[in-house]
Amino acid sequence: MLGLLLASAPAYASEWWHENDRGCGLIENWRKTNRIADLPGCDGELPKGAPPGEVAMHDAKKLLREAEKLIESDKSAEAEPKIAQATELMNRAPSDPRVHWARGHYAQAIKVLKGKAALAPKLSKLRSSYKAVVDLAGQSKPDGKALGDAINTCVAAFKEVEGAGVDLAMPYELTVGKLRPLKEDLQECEAAKSKVSDTAAKPDETKKPEETKKPEEVKKPAGGSDGGVPREKWVKKLKGDRKKVFEDHADAFPEFEGDPGPKGAAKAAEWKYGSEVFRFKGNKLKKE
Repeated sequence: MLGLLLASAPAYASEWWHENDRGCGLIENWRKTNRIADLPGCDGELPKGAPPGEVAMHDAKKLLREAEKLIESDKSAEAEPKIAQATELMNRAPSDPRVHWARGHYAQAIKVLKGKAALAPKLSKLRSSYKAVVDLAGQSKPDGKALGDAINTCVAAFKEVEGAGVDLAMPYELTVGKLRPLKEDLQECEAAKSKVSDTAAKPDETKKPEETKKPEEVKKPAGGSDGGVPREKWVKKLKGDRKKVFEDHADAFPEFEGDPGPKGAAKAAEWKYGSEVFRFKGNKLKKE
């Protein structure tokens, strides 16, 4: 019976409820955008005799789309009743295979909207602090102190947002046209710390030109974020070849995929120090 139920769901979900002119969403788009328009279900005109479950999804999606517009217009309080109504509709919807499949996605949509509502009053500060870091880091010779202060403000703004209950894994266009999880924007702010180190390490070329004639002696390898963790704690956390590579680059932190700080570094398969790349298997360097 379970096999029949699972097999029937895709076929049941592949007919008119994928039609764009009915306001129907596609699951592959919803997973990418987290926009209510792309949520499975149709908020446009349904055909006569549509299944009760599809009608429930239609009504719930329509309410969620209205709530999304209100949140984006700084009217989060007015969105809350609509989110509550949509929740109730999906709770009471007939438990057919299509509805059963969609319930998890609607629960995620409600979570996303609540996150956006919590983010809304803090969005202006978050955007401006993030943009300040991007603008300064993009300069060829940024003021080290100004950049350092901007990074601290940016990181604090993200922590404030997270403290308000916003999941930083939520995709959001903090920069117009650049949809990605908020945590990646935070990581970009933290990664700019390496540019502060580079700026501080460079001598003042206008005062003593002769001191700048030895680039090979003063060149520092590029690095990543310290994750807010002191260097001595990195040394305690890292093992084997990872520890050795880290200690060999005493003036920088590695760039890597994953959570910032030594815990993420200890799990990352690859580290980068500027053009240098180190690949690990466990705590041992891979032989190329």
